Amino acid sequence: MKIPRIVLAGTHSGVGKTTIATGLMAALKNRERPIQGYKVGPDYIDPSYHAAATGRASRNLDRWLLGEHLPSVFAQSVKDHWAVIEGVMGMFDGMSGTAGFGSTADVAKLLQAPIILIVDASSMSRSVAALVHGFNSFDPQTRVQGVILNRVKSVAQEKILREALSDLQIPVLGVLPKELSLHLPERHLGLIPVGEGGVLEGFIETLSDLITKHVDLDQLESLMLGAPEFSEPFLSKATKNIKVTNKAQHHKFRLGLAKDEAFLFYYQDALDLAERLNSIIVPFSPLHDQAVPHDLDGIFLGGGFPELHLKRLSENTSFIDSLRAYSASGKPIYAECGGYMYLGKSIKDFQGNELPMVGLIPMKAEMTKRLQGIGYRRGVFRQDNFLGPCGSEVQGHEFHYSRVVYDKAYPPAYELFKADQTDRIEGYAHDNIIASYLHLHFSGHQELLQHWFASRSGRTEL
Repeated sequence: MKIPRIVLAGTHSGVGKTTIATGLMAALKNRERPIQGYKVGPDYIDPSYHAAATGRASRNLDRWLLGEHLPSVFAQSVKDHWAVIEGVMGMFDGMSGTAGFGSTADVAKLLQAPIILIVDASSMSRSVAALVHGFNSFDPQTRVQGVILNRVKSVAQEKILREALSDLQIPVLGVLPKELSLHLPERHLGLIPVGEGGVLEGFIETLSDLITKHVDLDQLESLMLGAPEFSEPFLSKATKNIKVTNKAQHHKFRLGLAKDEAFLFYYQDALDLAERLNSIIVPFSPLHDQAVPHDLDGIFLGGGFPELHLKRLSENTSFIDSLRAYSASGKPIYAECGGYMYLGKSIKDFQGNELPMVGLIPMKAEMTKRLQGIGYRRGVFRQDNFLGPCGSEVQGHEFHYSRVVYDKAYPPAYELFKADQTDRIEGYAHDNIIASYLHLHFSGHQELLQHWFASRSGRTEL
């Protein structure tokens, strides 16, 4: 299985990985290469920029969320494409308390992908050689096969940097000038998603032109094409078939998916898995639609930014009434983070404005200036539910600047663990609702969707 591929690593966060990755994807697409974008880690927003550049949904490669399924998820989506994989944080930064598990280097080793190191060279001269040498020699199992120097201030500085790196025998693939106009817009959860206007008109084209001018794309493509073929064990994991019984084929599970400016955090591979498990994805908008779509078997309310759209969400009373009626019918609702907040009684924004929401969960949510939760968590179901039996374990992550306050005792969804220590109880699970701050990647827990869909569509199995 020959897959041209490259991993774009950074020396640290903020080095310009997303900007350069997006520009490279766009430039390679303009050369008519079939580019598929990827992001190491659980990030939802960076992949939206990849999608804008390539015209196809980007994918996440996270070892904690996907576990042993990561190679198969990669192989399922890459197929005949060329993979450009944007790293996370610094090249060797992984989960806390581990020797780089889940880091960019870790995923690059797993996928046997050439590594290009991005260096912020704005305040460097000869020390750049020591920096690159350190990253190249730190782990004997990884080798940096090219360098892109970012934010270089002048032609004179570029000459010094190239001379300093010449003895390392690592090619300098590109030197990008310091361009203030290329900063991507940010706010409290990081970059602004493309779906909310995060990319100005013409930005991708400008970025592509800059990359084409300042990066040796021929040499970069040569590295991609030189990536080793995958071994047979890798392929065998990737070719597992999902079997659906004849009973399931008579009725496709209709999964309603909240998808608009307020709710947009989903993993594309998980949605693809849902369709392979004989479901139909039915998108809807709590912002714009008057009612929940007819004949849904389940609803998925993902994360996003409901706090930025409180007035419109609150005033769409016809949709709220239809969601309440749907819930009263006993059909299942699964919600994460922003979707969890929306199902509560109200949300208070950063300015202290509080507006009523759906009211299916006896709690209120409020935005805070301080980060309230970040990191990977292991969760254990506290009771039986439509995703799985009591005691089932999941691996997820959280990242939120909000908190919830309950007005009475409630049945939590999970007991959460941070490392091996109990962290807290989390979320809400009662009757037909499961909601929490925990984000799951269902491709890493395929049994959860199987359990959910089996209740209405017949039994499914891998």
